[in-house]
Amino acid sequence: MFILGLVVFVGAVALIFKKYDDLNVERKGEVVKMRIESLPKSCVGARVRYFVIYSYNGQMFEKATRGDFCERHHVGELIDMKFLKNSETILRPDESVVMNIVSFGILAFLGIGISISQWKKMQSFAK
Repeated sequence: MFILGLVVFVGAVALIFKKYDDLNVERKGEVVKMRIESLPKSCVGARVRYFVIYSYNGQMFEKATRGDFCERHHVGELIDMKFLKNSETILRPDESVVMNIVSFGILAFLGIGISISQWKKMQSFAK
């Protein structure tokens, strides 16, 4: 359990750092018109992630989507997306990553809590 707690802690911290770029785009990015370059034939299904390719100023971006997005939009359509120069991440204007970061933080505290409690238990058995 001690090692499992450490793995959960390290994994959660890694996910927080991975989402940091998304947070920068959310906080500092500007909403721009991006062109849809490629759409899957259908985006139906909650479990499967489908990818849409957007372009802006000659740069291509790939973003996962679900639901009826593919049925509501078409290739060549200009759509609002949040963009930050020198970032590979794009977000929808109403998309927020704060709750993801908070949940990963809670998971990190849970992991370190498990490790500490198991460490104390191991120390008490060693005496």
